Amino acid sequence: MRIADRYIARELLPPFLLGVGGFFVILVGDILYTLADYIVAGTATPDVILRLLGYKLPAIMVITFPVSTLFGTLLGLGRMARDHELQAMRLMGTSLVRAFAPVMAFGALIMGLTFLTNEVVSPWANHRANNLIRTTLFSAAFPQVREQVFLRGPGNRFLYVHRVDRDARVLRNVMIYEAEGPLPRLITAREATWSAKTWTLHHGVAREVGPDGFTAYEAAFAAMEINVGLDAGAFLAGQRTPEEMTFRELKAQSEMFESGLSPRVAVEFHRKLAVPAASVIFALVAAPLSLQAARGGRFVGVGLSIALLFTYYSVMSVARAFGSSGALSPLLSAWAPNLLFLTAGSLLIAREEGWFRMLVPLRRGGAVGVRL
Repeated sequence: MRIADRYIARELLPPFLLGVGGFFVILVGDILYTLADYIVAGTATPDVILRLLGYKLPAIMVITFPVSTLFGTLLGLGRMARDHELQAMRLMGTSLVRAFAPVMAFGALIMGLTFLTNEVVSPWANHRANNLIRTTLFSAAFPQVREQVFLRGPGNRFLYVHRVDRDARVLRNVMIYEAEGPLPRLITAREATWSAKTWTLHHGVAREVGPDGFTAYEAAFAAMEINVGLDAGAFLAGQRTPEEMTFRELKAQSEMFESGLSPRVAVEFHRKLAVPAASVIFALVAAPLSLQAARGGRFVGVGLSIALLFTYYSVMSVARAFGSSGALSPLLSAWAPNLLFLTAGSLLIAREEGWFRMLVPLRRGGAVGVRL
């Protein structure tokens, strides 16, 4: 079986690499299509385009690796099923679960590679790419202030903007948390305007929290000017969206604020693990489906890959929208498509192994047997 394991792994690798190349070209084409207007206008120079594509490469790989695992499993095992190699293994007494073991190991390897890319390289690269877009393609700094993103200012000061009114050039529902001094201070305001390094807060409340966790001082104000210590360029450079933060940074941010992360950010926090895990889930689903797809030829496997990907990302988009709005638990929202495909893959393997027939014995002697 060790020889068979290596043989199956070698069969998965070529279609996996083919999938990586194909999906990479598609996603790069999508980026170039998005930047087409800026390329024509001359705003995006060839140097900027090449740098942007280089920074976007890790994020593209994070999406491509799980998808290519599905593609490689369906085509690789499909070829073996068409040539009756998997059937020969089963005739030798090898169960499907054991035959699919190298497939799951391959998916686990890709999962680890995806997680490392998403945790180590992708946040840094996404941050550099977004800063390049903000500073090069968009000259107006203020409209690019990001919503629902925590920004760390000088010292132990943290700033948060819930919504940006770009027409009125006003920040809505602003929070400033200052951890310096004997008592932490929390300032909240309905809105704020921006002038150089100074924010003018309107209709807010300033609170100081005592050692016991209760409010030691509270005062309302109509207007307050506060020096945030950041100019427009520094603010843009310092902003970090969830895609620009690592799993540890998001976890630390959640522990820092008692109220936790906003629903949208919490969903992205859980997706840091759910997206890499999709590699194993795709391998689990594609392995038994490859036996059925083999009867229809190679093109059936490609079509089935597209159908599965459409289903997965449709469920993911809907669950993500519900989770971001607070209508669904962020944890369940991030893992919903994985749980759905995990259930489907387990049922398909059970069906191919005949486990259902063991649970529902067939009646003989004229009665009609029930087969699942």
